[in-house]
Amino acid sequence: MTEKKLLPGITLVIALIWGSNFPVSKAAIEQIGAWPFRFYCNAISVVILLIVVLFFFRKEIVFKDILLCIPLGIFNLFLVPLLNNISLFYTDAVKSSVLIYTMPVFTSLIYMAINRSINIKYVVTAIMGVTGVLFFIAVDKIGTGELIILISAFCWATGTVLSEKIPIKSNLLLRVFYQNSVSLLLIVLTMQFMSDDIRLPLSVISQPGVLLPVLYTGITGGVFVYILWFYMIEKGGAELTSCAILLSPVISVFISCFFLGESVTLSMLAGMLFIISGLFIAFREEKSSGR
Repeated sequence: MTEKKLLPGITLVIALIWGSNFPVSKAAIEQIGAWPFRFYCNAISVVILLIVVLFFFRKEIVFKDILLCIPLGIFNLFLVPLLNNISLFYTDAVKSSVLIYTMPVFTSLIYMAINRSINIKYVVTAIMGVTGVLFFIAVDKIGTGELIILISAFCWATGTVLSEKIPIKSNLLLRVFYQNSVSLLLIVLTMQFMSDDIRLPLSVISQPGVLLPVLYTGITGGVFVYILWFYMIEKGGAELTSCAILLSPVISVFISCFFLGESVTLSMLAGMLFIISGLFIAFREEKSSGR
């Protein structure tokens, strides 16, 4: 099996992880706040990656690559997860988990500006994805939570493009470690000014309803999914990768429905149809082009 043929399977795994992160995180964020939640998740990610790095990659750490990873860490691991978590204070998990996937549109726009050309395949996929998103939120107003998510989607698109454009030689694990470390440092420096609810780790351990989401998000959403994400960018390009995440809101909606009691309407089902159709277009044409 070639590396390209692995991409649809990797897409499904990424969709399962990111699709579950919004509904899993929402309950814990409501208890301890967005900033403490991000701190705990990020700390878990850094500790796990640090152990791996100390055992396997000590001699491979390159200072230049650490510097190159700073902008990636700011966008991918600091701004995007934090804005996502903050949005959950202002809107429900379904709308947050759907609106974040306007990201492919921003990615296509950035590439159009950089390359001064249009890739029809990804533009069509992005349009179908956004059409699906609009079906999801057609009857609702765009409020604070929705605006925050749209800003997050733009930051995510920027980080995705930078991940492809910045030449970093370190392996995937080290890249994820560098970016998580940058994010954790920024959270530590800014949290004291942005949150009045700073709790000690022991208070989190005593609450299973907080501990389990922190562990799940920190391990899967902070480590594993980003290794797969950067692998996809490396093998399939940023535009294909950005379109590939369109499956995540479908999964997130069903999880929100079953575990948070949030409703699924006919307009949401129509939105899912557009999103999934766009995803099939992206991968079918990728295969037929013989890349």
